[in-house]
Amino acid sequence: MEQPFLTHTIRTGIGLGLVALLHGLVFLVLLPHWMGEDEPWHFENVVQVSQGHGLQSDYEFTVDDWLVAPDSHLQIKRRFRGSDLPDIKVQEDRILASMARKGFWRRVDFAGRSTNVESFDGIAPHFSAAHQPPLYYWVAAPLLLIFPDAEPRFQLMLVRLLSLALFVGTILLTFAAAHLAFPEGPGAMLAALFLALWPMSARGAAVVNNDVLARFLVALLFFMAIYWLKGTRDQKDQSQSTGKSWLLWIPSMLLVCALALFTKTTGASTVVIVALAILLHPASRKHMRGSVLAFVALGGVGVAGGAAWIGAHNPGITLSVQENLQRLQQGFSADKLAELRKYFVGRFNWESRGLEPDMGPYWGYAFLILAALSLVALFRSSAWLDRRILILSWGALFTQLMLMAFRGVSKGRYLMPIGPALAIVLVAGLFALTPKRLQRPFALCAVCTLVAFDGLFVWHGLAREAWLNWRW
Repeated sequence: MEQPFLTHTIRTGIGLGLVALLHGLVFLVLLPHWMGEDEPWHFENVVQVSQGHGLQSDYEFTVDDWLVAPDSHLQIKRRFRGSDLPDIKVQEDRILASMARKGFWRRVDFAGRSTNVESFDGIAPHFSAAHQPPLYYWVAAPLLLIFPDAEPRFQLMLVRLLSLALFVGTILLTFAAAHLAFPEGPGAMLAALFLALWPMSARGAAVVNNDVLARFLVALLFFMAIYWLKGTRDQKDQSQSTGKSWLLWIPSMLLVCALALFTKTTGASTVVIVALAILLHPASRKHMRGSVLAFVALGGVGVAGGAAWIGAHNPGITLSVQENLQRLQQGFSADKLAELRKYFVGRFNWESRGLEPDMGPYWGYAFLILAALSLVALFRSSAWLDRRILILSWGALFTQLMLMAFRGVSKGRYLMPIGPALAIVLVAGLFALTPKRLQRPFALCAVCTLVAFDGLFVWHGLAREAWLNWRW
């Protein structure tokens, strides 16, 4: 019985991977150049690293330096060792010229209509991605070495292929994690299809942005934590298996956690995922010394990541208690929560436009109801759900929401790194009060609803906005 079940699971995973690949290709083809949020700044960082400027610089600038160079040039010079202002200007001019050829200033409502800009400051003053952690740019930069002299639009599409690969990998990791959470029924497939078909999720397959690598690493760690939680559950020799698993899995999870922290601040939820996995592990109390050492090592990783963010002048990090409280209050305000709902449902043209009519409120209420019902599943004895995994999912999701609140922003893509946990919570809510015989019909209805909404978004938000309205 085990072999046919394993074969069926592998086939299902391959099928889901193909769905994610094809859907990601649709977004890759239809999303115009430079229409991924913050793409020019992230692409500029990739170019700098590909030219050998990956190390941190010791250069610092003052307000007086703004008289001789734009802020966007100075930010790059401060971040990348060996870069100089004339070369930075050349690279930004090449990117700006490519953006003009693709109608960037006509497509993005808040950017104005004049293309006579001399730097990225003409798009968003005093905004930069130079403070971002370096890992994504180190991973993406080798792709530009294949065609170092190619036109920026071609190089952009080349780096977007990395995003497509990471998107497919994220969906497969989601299915693997959800398969452990829902050992019976269609829950695992539905969770993976939610992330594969949700427009704001699939958009990650077509943008040059460090969010895509952060999502992949968080999904990887989430799966590792779940696998570790369930790996020794049925072992006869718990002490021996636990000792081996801790020696193997704790360092591995800490490594992935560190990689996520050096990719983007949205990967900070990995610290809580590891901490919850240790607390929820069946042998955590019995092996208290190992648990304490693991927490000490985890704290060291967190401190190193935080120090790196502060050293890079990351505006998302502040040590002021008053400012953090103000951000927290702002993050949970009614306006910000409504903005989160709007952006998570999906926006386009640099999030300056949305679907008509606005479907955000309906999806927002649906998600809230499913999330509330998932809490009911914690108190019901069900063969189709592992409670510890649902607790881990809720902890990770709450942490991501708190990170966004402390940042004072409500962008939907900042919630996507914890997508696998969100998918598990929503599926658990859908099946919480559903009889087992009705789970498949409910799952089929949910998938049909996702396909219909995704088709609406692809038509209105991509095909019509990207091609028909502009004729190119």
